[in-house]
Amino acid sequence: MARVEEKFDAELAAERDSYLRELLSNLEELETVILDLSGTDKETERTRMLARQIHTIKGTAGSLGLDLLSAAAHRMEDLFADPRRRENTNEKFIDQLLAQNDLLASIAEAYLDDNERFLDDVRSQLGETAPATPAAATETKCFDRILIVEPSAATLQFCIKILGEFGSAHVSSVHDGYEALGCLLKEKFDAVITSLQVPTIDGQSLTTVVRTIPGPNVATPVILLTSATGALDPAKARPDYVVDKNAGLAKELRRVLKQLASSCRQASSSTSEAGSSVQRKILLVDDSREIHTLVRYSFKRFPHVQIVGLLDPTTAVETARRVSPDLVLLDVQMSPLSGQEVMRAIKAAPELSGIPVAFFTGTDDIGETQELQSLG
Repeated sequence: MARVEEKFDAELAAERDSYLRELLSNLEELETVILDLSGTDKETERTRMLARQIHTIKGTAGSLGLDLLSAAAHRMEDLFADPRRRENTNEKFIDQLLAQNDLLASIAEAYLDDNERFLDDVRSQLGETAPATPAAATETKCFDRILIVEPSAATLQFCIKILGEFGSAHVSSVHDGYEALGCLLKEKFDAVITSLQVPTIDGQSLTTVVRTIPGPNVATPVILLTSATGALDPAKARPDYVVDKNAGLAKELRRVLKQLASSCRQASSSTSEAGSSVQRKILLVDDSREIHTLVRYSFKRFPHVQIVGLLDPTTAVETARRVSPDLVLLDVQMSPLSGQEVMRAIKAAPELSGIPVAFFTGTDDIGETQELQSLG
C-alpha cells in the first residue's frame, strides 16, 4: 500500500520536474527570439507567438502547483498589453522581456533545487503569498485555516493549487503524524487533508486520536488521500472523506471541497443574514487565479466589501448586469477578450455605463495609462 502511494507521489514529482527541465530549455529558445526583435519591428507573428508561449507557461505552471512561476508568467504576459507595443517594439520592451524571461528561468531552477529561500524572496518581490502563509479565505470564510499532512512536496503543492481555486486559506503543512497531532491539539482548523501513509502516525490513526481526545478539532472534517481505500482499518475512526490517489484525484478533491463549502454556507447563512451590513460589491475580471487570491487577501480586512470573481471575460457584461457591482476591476491582458474590449462592452451598456472601472497591469507606462483613461 505504501509503495503504491510512493509511486503516485513519485510520478507527480517526476511530471513536475520534467516540465521544469523542459521549460528551462524552452526559455533559452525564447531568449534568442527576444534578442532577435528589433526596435522597429511591428507586431508580427513572432511577438504573437511569444505572447502565446507565456500564456501557456502561466496555465501549465498553475495546473502543476507552481504558483510563483505562474504569477511571474502572468506579469510577463501583461507586457504585451501595452498599447504602444502594438505600434513599436522598442528597446525598453525588449529589456523588460529579457528580465522577465530570466526571472522565469531562476524560479524554475529554484523549484528544481528546492531553494525555498530564493522562492520566498521572489514571493516578496511579486507580492505573492507563500503556500504556508495567510491567503484569502472564501467569501463564506469556510476555509480560513487548513492543515495538510503530507510528506511529498509534489502532492503538497498539488493540494495547495486545488485549494487556491476555492479562494485559498491560511495553509499549514507538516510532514509527519506526530507534528500534525501537536498542531491539532493546540490550534483550530477548518479542515484537515492528510495522506494515509505519513511517518510516525498514519492518516487514519491520526483521525482516530483527534476524534477521541477532546480538543479544538474533534469535529473538524478530515479528508484522507490514499491509493488503497480498501486497506482502511474498520476498527479505527473513518475520515469524513476518502479520496483516491489516482488520475481522478483533482476532480474528486474539488468535489469534496465544494461539498464542504456548500455545507458551511448552509450552516452560516442564517447568522450572516441576520448580522450583515450593507455590502459594496467589486467585480474582479481576471483569468489568473493567483490574482484573485491576492485581491481577496487584500480586501480581507474589509468584511463589508464583497469580491465577485470572474475568470472568463466573455461573461463579464452578463455578470455585471446580474450582480450590479459598485466597481469593476479588469486585467489588461486576458484571453479571448482583452480588458479594453471588456471595458468598451461595459460602457456601451446603458445600465452599466456609470459603473467605475479600474485596470490591473504589469507595466507603468504613462501612454498606456492615458489610453485607458481615454476609454472612460
